Amino acid sequence: MTSSEPPLVASGVATAPSVVLAQGHLHPAILLLKLIDALRNAAFAVVFGIVFERWFLVVAAVLFLGHLGHALIRYLTFQYTLTPDELVTREGILERQERRIPVDRIQDLGFESTLLRRVLGLVVVAVETAAGKGAEATLDSLDRSAAERLREVLLATRQQRAAERQAAVVGVPVTAPVVQEPEWTVLTASTGDLLLRGFTDLRVGAILVSGFASLQLADSLGLAVRLRGVADSFFDWVRSFPFVWVVVALVGLVVAVMVASVVMSALGNLVMFHGFRLTLRGDVLQRRYGLLTTRSKTLPRRRVQRVTVEQTWLRRLLGLAVVKADSAGQNRAAGDESTGGWDIVVPMARLDAAFAALPALVVGIERAQFAWRRASPRLIGRYGIQGALLAALALAVAMPLSGPWGLLALLLLPVWFLIGVLSWGNLAWACDDEVLALRFGILGRYVAFVPAAKVQSAVARRSPLQRLFGLGDLTVYVAGGSPSRLPDLVKADIVALQARLAARAAASAANDWRRTAWR
Repeated sequence: MTSSEPPLVASGVATAPSVVLAQGHLHPAILLLKLIDALRNAAFAVVFGIVFERWFLVVAAVLFLGHLGHALIRYLTFQYTLTPDELVTREGILERQERRIPVDRIQDLGFESTLLRRVLGLVVVAVETAAGKGAEATLDSLDRSAAERLREVLLATRQQRAAERQAAVVGVPVTAPVVQEPEWTVLTASTGDLLLRGFTDLRVGAILVSGFASLQLADSLGLAVRLRGVADSFFDWVRSFPFVWVVVALVGLVVAVMVASVVMSALGNLVMFHGFRLTLRGDVLQRRYGLLTTRSKTLPRRRVQRVTVEQTWLRRLLGLAVVKADSAGQNRAAGDESTGGWDIVVPMARLDAAFAALPALVVGIERAQFAWRRASPRLIGRYGIQGALLAALALAVAMPLSGPWGLLALLLLPVWFLIGVLSWGNLAWACDDEVLALRFGILGRYVAFVPAAKVQSAVARRSPLQRLFGLGDLTVYVAGGSPSRLPDLVKADIVALQARLAARAAASAANDWRRTAWR
């Protein structure tokens, strides 16, 4: 389908209009959703007006009509257009807004559909780019068939453009349209896997912090005095029972809270990731999941900057792992369990299944030949000296304040030594022309894979204590993703690894320049 707009004229030369690959508007059922939203927003003012002041009914009417009027204007004016070069959205009457997103910059085209939208056959389409600041544009709400067609056309367009760039490099023109590659399943998560994710995701710290915050809120509201009176009466009542019964009751209460937390976490993960399925079509990953709210998100493999197989201590004991990916525009620390982002590639899987999925996630890892190198045992000595210094400092502070109890500060010495032994046992690295791999952890274990072509720089840092042992840290930076730190390497390994990564980055930059020059 071609555009009906007249040819554009630039510098006196007429140019042909862009070919329109897909075009559409919002679905009329969006008005029903916005009507429900408007009623909900005005409900409080209506109740307040009926019970107290009648003029609040006028406020409710203004809120209702304003919300519904804005929705009606957006429905009547919103239009999206996809051409081979860009996705364009237009909306507004008095203030006309036009947003143009280059096709090459579109990183993720995510679908989301709540239970009500699924009944109406609607889907929200979120267009995300490498900027990593959330959705660049939101199409709310499209008919599901129109949304699927938009995605298919976009994927086909990107594949066609990639083929044209490759053909330009080798000097052979594209003579036939690119055939869509078949979609194949990389991994599915069973109900048991998702329940195990919840069962192994207990966060006692979050419970303690929530309890402390509740006490602070009660104190700021003046409820602390009343609560103390209630607590005194309660403790007087508790003292009337045998001590053993009280201990048993407290233990039972703690266990009940922990069990409730685990069950809620398990059910929450099951609802969030129900029916999880990871697929690959060509160079694009796609994840589909969700029970009440279904989500479908795509991620081009070329955008992936790092893939990490993560095991907390409990998941390591059970042989389970979570797989996450950092891509351009995202920045997430290792161990972050946020479920709100698209960087969770595999919510839970057996360790062997997680590693089996890596060739679909990391470009070139199937050709990588890893020779893992262990960290130097000097690492243990560094931790031992650091622990001794901390113990001496803590002892000097604690003894005048706590007397003999201050001697407990000496426990820092064996604890720090044990941390050093555990860190040394986990720390290892490997690098070839395709992938840089890093393994680290203490009780848990994390294995990160960085495509060598993505590396932007490698920075070495050495603390005074590390220089004493001939060690140093090497931090590897990629474009827009999280940096990867290789701690406590010997100096010779740091120099050799920096040289190898620099050579690989230079070769990758030369290839990128040649592809750009041939466009």
